[in-house]
Amino acid sequence: MGKKKLLKKLQDFFDADQREKERHLSDIKRILKKLKEKERKLQKDLELCGIGDKCEALKQELDIIYAQRMKGVKIVKEIKDKGKGKT
Repeated sequence: MGKKKLLKKLQDFFDADQREKERHLSDIKRILKKLKEKERKLQKDLELCGIGDKCEALKQELDIIYAQRMKGVKIVKEIKDKGKGKT
């Protein structure tokens, strides 16, 4: 196998890795968008809620969703930074 062919195979390998990262990134972004919508809905429900167990449950669920969104945003930033060559 010649150098050009080997280099082409190597480039195809690296491109496949990049495509996989981009697909993974788009999946995370889609999930984050859904979580944001759910967070907004829960926030509205919480505003309408009075005092009681239901309100506490909504607050707890809202806190969990917020924490998970922040983890997802952090992962997206890390992936983007690695793609730009930052560590």
